[in-house]
Amino acid sequence: FQNDKEIRPTGGFLTAFAFLKLDKGKIDTTTSDDIYRLDERLLATCLTKICPLTPPNPIVKYLPEVDGKPRSAWSMRDSNISPDIPTSAKEFERMYSLLGGGLPFDGIIFIDTQVVEELIEVTGPIDVLGTTYSSEKDSRCNCPNVIYELESYAEIAAKGEKDRKAILGVLMQQILARSLGGDVEKIPQLLETVVRLASHKHIMFYMHDKKTQEALKMLNWTGEIKNFDGDYLHINDSNFAGGKSNLYVEQTVIQEIDTQDDGVVKKKITIEYKNPQPFNTWLNGINRDYVRFYVPKGSKLISSKGSEEVVTTIEDLEKTVFEAFIQVRPQNSRKLEIEYTASYGPKDEYKLLIQKQPGAKDFQYKIKLNGKEVENFKLDMDKEFKFDL
Repeated sequence: FQNDKEIRPTGGFLTAFAFLKLDKGKIDTTTSDDIYRLDERLLATCLTKICPLTPPNPIVKYLPEVDGKPRSAWSMRDSNISPDIPTSAKEFERMYSLLGGGLPFDGIIFIDTQVVEELIEVTGPIDVLGTTYSSEKDSRCNCPNVIYELESYAEIAAKGEKDRKAILGVLMQQILARSLGGDVEKIPQLLETVVRLASHKHIMFYMHDKKTQEALKMLNWTGEIKNFDGDYLHINDSNFAGGKSNLYVEQTVIQEIDTQDDGVVKKKITIEYKNPQPFNTWLNGINRDYVRFYVPKGSKLISSKGSEEVVTTIEDLEKTVFEAFIQVRPQNSRKLEIEYTASYGPKDEYKLLIQKQPGAKDFQYKIKLNGKEVENFKLDMDKEFKFDL
């Protein structure tokens, strides 16, 4: 099982992994390390043979190397660029298979730091190799202590320090041991926490066994970009070299829908980004945000404001996608706006599906239909709406 420890499984990069073994109800961790170890092995392997690792255009354009040069190769830590979890999982497995030896696992579980934080709230503080991980607020980051320590480790791993310790497996083992072997009265709280985290897209599954995957899909725990008979929206933010600023950046999304007499639907989507926290050398920097709007296939862009690059239109996953790029600085705010015609012709009711980005915070959303506000909510999971016209 591969473990994603960044803030967003399809928005940040993968930073750590652990192998978990489940045998007759017993769970053990056998190996854990940071993703850079795998990338080091992949680089060494590709020095001896040709590897198909040409990076996608957004990575070349927006995610430069440390020296500022464009990236010439695609790494495992960036393999999750697709917002569709099965697509990202397959890409990771393709890269992993280049190391040789096949795929020594039955599936992948993606988690983010919120999962670890909330499980530690259930288990209590845990000590690993001299470091205590707790859910208490840490003044160094104005965030939970476990978040600071995990992000600090990720920073060390990114610098390639040779003496870095693989703490993730030990931490997960301690969490599992305390969760499953602790007080019986804590089990309902543990189960409720895991189910809620999966439903809110902080835990995502990709299993090789088709029946298992189909069962998880019915629970909406597999992270597909869905087909939908109606209007559709998925906003995907990818932090390309912005430290850990996703910890602090907040968003408000306003969706204005105008149904015309001729049946055409005009839409304007406005995203207000805010980062109220001060600059920190490695934790809170400039958020370089590659933004994708997934809308019904065939939709046409009318205008845009706020993007630092020309908004482009592509097709992906049977959707039309509008690509933009902004930079959100600490103690600052930005606004991004697009206007388009949607390829959807409603009749007596307006149907809309909004899919949450896996690993994202529960951002505020507002929906206005023909000038009237009809919804104001936190997007904590995928949501489907029907409005009378």
